[in-house]
Amino acid sequence: MEGSETTSAHASAREGAGAIFVHFLAFGARAFGGPVAQIGDLSSEFVTRRGWVTPERFRRALAVYQLLPGPEAHEMCCYLGAARGGWRGAIAAGLGFMLPGLACMLAMCALYARLDLRDPAVAGAMAAMQVAASALIVRAAWRLAAPMRRADWRLLATLLASVALSAWWFAAEPSVCPASDDAARQIGAPALFGHGLTAGLVTFGGAYTAIPYVTGVASGAEGWMNRGEVLDGVAIASVLPAPLVIFGTFVGWRGGGLVGALAFTAGIFLPAFAFTVFGFSTIERILAWRPARAALDVASAVAIGVIIGAAAHIVVAPLSEPALGRMAIPLFAVVLGAVILWRARLAAPVLVVAAALAGAAIGAAGG
Repeated sequence: MEGSETTSAHASAREGAGAIFVHFLAFGARAFGGPVAQIGDLSSEFVTRRGWVTPERFRRALAVYQLLPGPEAHEMCCYLGAARGGWRGAIAAGLGFMLPGLACMLAMCALYARLDLRDPAVAGAMAAMQVAASALIVRAAWRLAAPMRRADWRLLATLLASVALSAWWFAAEPSVCPASDDAARQIGAPALFGHGLTAGLVTFGGAYTAIPYVTGVASGAEGWMNRGEVLDGVAIASVLPAPLVIFGTFVGWRGGGLVGALAFTAGIFLPAFAFTVFGFSTIERILAWRPARAALDVASAVAIGVIIGAAAHIVVAPLSEPALGRMAIPLFAVVLGAVILWRARLAAPVLVVAAALAGAAIGAAGG
């Protein structure tokens, strides 16, 4: 039986938490390109090369995690760690994957605080990074939807309905943005942890669906930053070797400094750890149960639809950035075309940095 074979394979090769941590720390340090690229690299490294789980098991586990809230690339790291070393392996793998990106983001937060955002070149660079991040979101949404285009018509109808409903939902959210030149409103660490935890629990469909929720909280009527600053955090996260939701560290920093950054980060990642640490055996039983596969297909269509609907809402605002003037849409088109055609691991960070340089030049020249 397939489930028995997989269980036997898991039990035959165990590894200590320390060794698993080192494996994923090395992986996390080179994990550029966002969740889609990271999941592909996980498959290449730990399924094809190391053989920790079978390809079928990996794909079905990914389908389960797409039903759960949280960043799927990080959750898959925890799953692979649990398959290799139990609950300690899950924690070690998750920490190893996220720590390089966390360290980089904390450094970027400190640098961001020193920038003069009213300088035309700086404003142009940040606006261009937002445009580039929007292009990456569109590319990722298209790739995630690719399997659905060949699916049964009922799954395709489910996908389209999910896209329409989620796009309407996000568009109906109030957009209240404090002025960017106001002093940042300070939020206590417990509140930031709570906001991060909520984001980690309600954002189904992976890392990209965290963006609209966090944007609504952080830039809403009771927020502490504006919508553009949140997208700055997303753009910065997209050039780092990190799970995309590491932008939550940036959001926490803006609300409470270093303590706030760590509090928000702990909250947004906690569910991803908990689902695997406490639910690994349940996930394994689901993967071995044939009737669950049809339900997983439907749920995956809904999750992908939510991602696409969120993307449609998110990408509009950066295209009207005054810092870029009429160059915003052409820049978006160039980055989108490049990221579709260039599939190298470093494509995302290189294109975002290139967009930032172009945006700085546009801003300095007057848009």
